[in-house]
Amino acid sequence: MIEKLMKRGSADAGQGRIPDPAELSDQNGFLLLNRYRGALMGFAALWIYILHEWQTISGEHLRTLWVETFIKRIGFCGVDIFLFLSGMGAVYSIAKSKNVFVFYGKRLRRIVLPFVFVALLYYGPYGWTPAVFWQNILCINFYSKSMYAYLWFVPAILTFYLFSPLYYHFFIRSSGKIRFTLCALIVWLGGTLLVADRLRYDLFGLTNRIPVFIIGILAGWLAREGHVVFDRLTWGLLTLMLLLGLYLSYLSIYQDMYILVPESNCCVPNLLMSVSLSFLLPRFLSALSGKKCIRFLGKALTGLLSFFGLFTLEFYCIQEWMGDLMLPRILGRYSNLTVNVILFAAVVSAALAMYGLFKYFWIFVDWVVKKLYNVCGGNLSAHK
Repeated sequence: MIEKLMKRGSADAGQGRIPDPAELSDQNGFLLLNRYRGALMGFAALWIYILHEWQTISGEHLRTLWVETFIKRIGFCGVDIFLFLSGMGAVYSIAKSKNVFVFYGKRLRRIVLPFVFVALLYYGPYGWTPAVFWQNILCINFYSKSMYAYLWFVPAILTFYLFSPLYYHFFIRSSGKIRFTLCALIVWLGGTLLVADRLRYDLFGLTNRIPVFIIGILAGWLAREGHVVFDRLTWGLLTLMLLLGLYLSYLSIYQDMYILVPESNCCVPNLLMSVSLSFLLPRFLSALSGKKCIRFLGKALTGLLSFFGLFTLEFYCIQEWMGDLMLPRILGRYSNLTVNVILFAAVVSAALAMYGLFKYFWIFVDWVVKKLYNVCGGNLSAHK
């Protein structure tokens, strides 16, 4: 189907029909995803925040409370959206990087400061010893003790980034990229079933996210290949994927249904929801922005989500620390709605401050390195 969609644009041209550029833009799911990538990241970040810190506000309205609680409980799907987008981004970054060390350097540069900074905040109040501090920031405790020892998403994405150049090396050299991805998924499934009774249970929260990352790599390659038309059938299938993901998530969370692998709620359901939402949300935002009567609403919503997409890592790293710090002091004193407003404002302010601080730190570092390079280069030239 994907190959058919990719050929459709050229087929239209061959029949004498010149597609309208705006029409092609709205039909190209990958182009829409790239255009609204920041908004999609902001959406995922807010969903994760709801999972961690949101206090329910529905009160005695049981149906509304159930929906609110369900949305909160499946908020970890935001992580899978990030991993899908990270797989896509890895394709672009590896292709542009001169060597693997440049790729690793760029990833570490983005991640290391928020990760270490928040670890320093935990160091005193949580009674971490120097050994615990280093074991957490070096991701040793992630593998040796518990995946959830400290900000598990960071060690997880670092693990995926570590192996992505090797995977991409074989992926890009394969004759059929879709077949290669399917084979990789089969290998993953076989390996997962093989260690189902042996692997430490919490680590399935990591291994179950491998499929969404490698599908993201395939999506990144497809996006780089050029124009891909999504017809009505494609959008319909994506909608069905989302609905099926929601239903399977309900079964795994509320009915304890075992779906294919251990920790079922963070595998197949999240895979279906994260991939489908990564295309459907940009399509929705594009449709809103394209209607004259509600264009302002579409642009405002896109702008708001994109704003949160700027500092997603800082927002993730600081939220649980601030929740632990503030919630005991304000829960019970104010309504849950007021608590949500106070905590959200505090977390956003702290995350923005971190984002600005780290941004200008790296600007300063680049300036120093450039100065040193110019001085050393000038001295060498003078010596010669």
